[in-house]
Amino acid sequence: MKKIEHQFPPKIEPLFKPKRFKVIYGGRASGKSWSVARMLIILGTSKKMRILCTRELQMSIRESVHKLLSDTIDAMELSAFYEVEQSTIRGINGTQFIFEGLKNNTRKIKSLEAVDVAWTEEAESISEESWDLLIPTIRAENSELFVVFNPADEMDNTYQRFVAPYIEDLDRDGIYEDDNIIVIKMNYLDNPWFNETLRKEMERCKEEDYKKYLHIWQGECIADYEDSIIDPLWVRSAIDAHIKLGFKPVGIKSMGYDPADKGRDSKGYIIRHGSVVTDAVQWHDGDISDANDRVYHIASNQDVDHIVYDGIGVGTAVKEYFHRLSGNNRIKIEGFIGSSAPQLAQRKYRGDRSNEDVFKNRRAQAFWALRSRFEMTHRAVSKGEYIDPDKMISLSSDMKDLKVLVSELSRIQRKRNNNTAIQIESKDDMARRNMPSPALADSLMYAFSNKVIDLSHNKYDGVAINI
Repeated sequence: MKKIEHQFPPKIEPLFKPKRFKVIYGGRASGKSWSVARMLIILGTSKKMRILCTRELQMSIRESVHKLLSDTIDAMELSAFYEVEQSTIRGINGTQFIFEGLKNNTRKIKSLEAVDVAWTEEAESISEESWDLLIPTIRAENSELFVVFNPADEMDNTYQRFVAPYIEDLDRDGIYEDDNIIVIKMNYLDNPWFNETLRKEMERCKEEDYKKYLHIWQGECIADYEDSIIDPLWVRSAIDAHIKLGFKPVGIKSMGYDPADKGRDSKGYIIRHGSVVTDAVQWHDGDISDANDRVYHIASNQDVDHIVYDGIGVGTAVKEYFHRLSGNNRIKIEGFIGSSAPQLAQRKYRGDRSNEDVFKNRRAQAFWALRSRFEMTHRAVSKGEYIDPDKMISLSSDMKDLKVLVSELSRIQRKRNNNTAIQIESKDDMARRNMPSPALADSLMYAFSNKVIDLSHNKYDGVAINI
């Protein structure tokens, strides 16, 4: 048979490499299922294969990818090779596509033999029990599992199993790969054939309901933002807000630094000049001494006035190291203890409630102040309200790891309990959700939480009191 020539979105091409798990997730109109159908059809012509097409529930063949494969075969002009039957598709070389649901065909799935590829479509709904059934069933030599889905809840088993452990790499690069698995996040921007009709639909959704746009078109989990303390729309408004609104960076240069308390966590720092965030960088390599040296010398080279670091865990080592380096240097060093009492605890926040009544701890107080900055920036950008630039926040689009920062900000959630005080989930809380430590989001909060007096404005700069 002659070689089949067919184009694929460039981002999907790594899936042709052999891997046990091949995961493609993201938003609408990205070409995920379309690409997998073409890929498996091509592979099926190269050798005899048995390909299982499955999903959690499949009550009829109409609920399967049978029609997608059939239409693809016609579009690729391979009808002479593949015979499309009512409940199966067969190739003249013995390749066979079979279609079964997982939940309602447990015994049949367990009895399957010699399956080379299992393609799970709409995999967001596949339960832990179904995965535990399917994965060991696909046991032929060099067999592979294709996992395709649009995320729903971040606590869904599929997301926790195949995406959450690699989310830092996916936020940064859109792809994660090791010897066993490749995970690719695909959205409409990765689809070269995204048409004008869909573009208009996407733009309308983006303008009318940005949260809905993030879920439908960007493939973000609903739970990533449904209880997040900072609205993703506010974050979007803050990108280059100083350019949009015509103000310049002035005042204190403050750096927030998260040195990472656990081995798998990333390290990160943020630099702000007044209310304009100018630098956001995260990294994984090196030990605490390397990180401290790197951060301190960057602060010195960029004329930073003040460094606020995570004072818990390895914070003691950070403090000793920085103070040894600084000596009589002008840079001021401050550790941030998130579990400590709110600043100016007895001062009234709003009405008759004091800061200690409103906020569970200093972490909650500082993040709520950051939230207020984003909210006021959104009002200024989207509604034309005049807001003092000192009370806003602008994220420079030139920052190296802006995308990671934006993603982390949407994931930090309010912790709900019987206490009426505002509480923000801790790093340990996020770890229980299989979410990595938000090094950049925390560093941003540290950068705006310092108590240094900014003499150019004759007031406390960044303190989250009575906003």
